[in-house]
Amino acid sequence: MNRIATFSVIAALSAFSFGGMAYAQGATMNWPKEIEATVRSYSGDKVNVVLVSTLSEQDQTRMWVENATPDQRAALLAAVEANKPLLEKLKAQNIEIDNIGGAEQAADGGLTIYVR
Repeated sequence: MNRIATFSVIAALSAFSFGGMAYAQGATMNWPKEIEATVRSYSGDKVNVVLVSTLSEQDQTRMWVENATPDQRAALLAAVEANKPLLEKLKAQNIEIDNIGGAEQAADGGLTIYVR
């Protein structure tokens, strides 16, 4: 009876591990669609800067920021640099452009910039 219980616990823990890996792999695919175009054309005043380190390890946003491809980051940084008013707002907040890891349009129409 004790062996059955031990085996059940091991099987359950293994399933959680594999489920976590599948979730992490899925999160890499959740880079916001067309975020570069959104950043390039953004003209609003609501710019929120969030440190990625303040997000929990399991946070989906943190996962896609940390797993962004070099091409995704390069396109995002180019979009930020092309938007001069946004670039000035970020510089006014002492944000180093190379530390930008991601961006997302907020539900209120504002822009959230994730900094590493």
